Amino acid sequence: SELTGRENIFISGAIIGMSRAEIKRKFDEIVAFSEVEEFLDTPVKRFSSGMEVRLAFSVAVHLNPEVLLVDEVLSVGDASFQQKGLQKIKEVSENGGTILFISHNMTSVASLCKNALVLEHGKVAFPLGLVSDAIAYYLSDVEQSQKARLEESRQRSTPGNVKISEFSILGADG
Repeated sequence: SELTGRENIFISGAIIGMSRAEIKRKFDEIVAFSEVEEFLDTPVKRFSSGMEVRLAFSVAVHLNPEVLLVDEVLSVGDASFQQKGLQKIKEVSENGGTILFISHNMTSVASLCKNALVLEHGKVAFPLGLVSDAIAYYLSDVEQSQKARLEESRQRSTPGNVKISEFSILGADG
């Protein structure tokens, strides 16, 4: 689309329920948060995917939503933007909003959530409960999957039917 970043803020804000006056009032804050101010008058089609996500996330969190769905949005951008995003999500929660946070980053999940559930292939593998229990389940499941893949790779053979053997990687200090 030929819409600029500036136009996209107004359209995105309107789509998610912000009035034009509210968008105008929060415009500078949204732009500053997104860190894409120098590209505001550039068509969004020329934005990187990370810039698009930053701008969309910035609009969404400045709406003061009752429910905010966050799906790995913080995987884009540098550490500074990720930290700023986490802080903004916490603010939404502290102001009475409900956050549905979807992530494989257990550090972020632990810092943002009190309760969690684990999905595997779209089905509940661990029901809603304490975040620490859900993380423990998730990590044990990941560990089991890694062990299974390692065992599978050990059992594979090369084209010359030579077995692949186990190996260890030693640190620089031996």
